[in-house]
Amino acid sequence: MSGIGAARIALSAAAEPWEVRIGRDLADRLDTKPPSRWSRPGAAAEDLADLVGPGEVVLAPSATRPSGGDVVWTPEQALGAGARGVALWVDDLPYPRIVGAIPYPELIAVEHAMAGKHACLVLTGVRTTLVFRYRSWAWPAVADLVTHVRSRAHRPGAAEPAHAGPPALDWDRLPASPLVALGQPRHARYVGAEPELPRRWLWQQSRPAAFVVLTRQELVVVRHVQGRRPLTHGVQLLAVARNRIAGLGGRGDRLRIAAPAGRYEAELGAELAQQARSRFGPMLRADGRRTARKVSKAAPQA
Repeated sequence: MSGIGAARIALSAAAEPWEVRIGRDLADRLDTKPPSRWSRPGAAAEDLADLVGPGEVVLAPSATRPSGGDVVWTPEQALGAGARGVALWVDDLPYPRIVGAIPYPELIAVEHAMAGKHACLVLTGVRTTLVFRYRSWAWPAVADLVTHVRSRAHRPGAAEPAHAGPPALDWDRLPASPLVALGQPRHARYVGAEPELPRRWLWQQSRPAAFVVLTRQELVVVRHVQGRRPLTHGVQLLAVARNRIAGLGGRGDRLRIAAPAGRYEAELGAELAQQARSRFGPMLRADGRRTARKVSKAAPQA
């Protein structure tokens, strides 16, 4: 199962082959702090450019992360988006430095989750899944790369009639519009819900603001903390290529998106999940229709 929940689970998933389990006392010494300035990793940039072409590179310095009840140390990583695709590089000599690559035509979904100082980006392709873990303070740079990757991968689909689905909304009214618009000066089909505040106890966690947008390229689910700027402080995001979606489902507060690579799932309020299923489901089913070709009658044989 995949989705925003899966990206959050990946934050504390089992150790990768290039990660090392360490004690908590050593983790405090190895814990990294925000760098004073960004630097482009030379070796990583060269390797990534050879594979996917020159482009943007985001560096994640070596750091620790929780893994179940333990702590693991992750070496330096770099995620690059070039002209041909996106690839992940890891600085660990015993294993291949290039973990994997996804050509843009094969990109199906982009998932992002944040929990405190830890964040995780999951890119799902037809044959490969890339998991990029980093510290939350690097989100603005990751947001730029995510927008770059999605704008190259998801090409506009067919134009929609003005009356189809829920009302259209201008981009500038969305709290995370640059993460959704992808440079397209068009309106979006939009359903959203305001955050739910604690009703009884102050210590209860409130539900964040959320919205679901259907564009010509993607179905995008975004959750963010009200009052905090999404492009600065981060979001919980799920974006699935529209031409890969087989249907919407789910029950209660869950929205499930069926695609060839599996099922993507996002936890929303019950009312918002139902609105997304009922309003966007028919539009996505209409995408699968095929126009029947007229077959010309064959000339009678002599």
